[in-house]
Amino acid sequence: MRTQAVANIRHDAAFTAIGSDLDPEAIQIAEENCRRAGVKPRIELIERDIADFVPPDGAITICNSPYGERMLDIQRAQSIYRMMGDVFPADAAHPCYIITPDADFELHFGRPVDKKRKLYNGMIACQLMSYFGKGHPAT
Repeated sequence: MRTQAVANIRHDAAFTAIGSDLDPEAIQIAEENCRRAGVKPRIELIERDIADFVPPDGAITICNSPYGERMLDIQRAQSIYRMMGDVFPADAAHPCYIITPDADFELHFGRPVDKKRKLYNGMIACQLMSYFGKGHPAT
């Protein structure tokens, strides 16, 4: 099955991505993962606080937010969710997709989600929260 999935990867897909994290070790790990995946030339990784996030024009924001389990406590993770709600436009011009295990994410983010899907990240039950605003083709 894995061989078939790898065979379906389009290596000619045009994209650029910007990733950020406050932790320099997380940036180093991400750089190594990008290198191994063969996408390093297309991805810029920046050490930056989420409070300083500004999405580039036309960008789609995808975030695997802190869960409050391994590295942070749940209160710190929820304060980051509130900050994300302040800096992510989460509208038709700047859609965002956030993976979270927090059932109360919408309360902390400060806005109701447009679409929610259940998924697992490893063994952790999560949701993919989709914010794309009115006027987006998915609405």
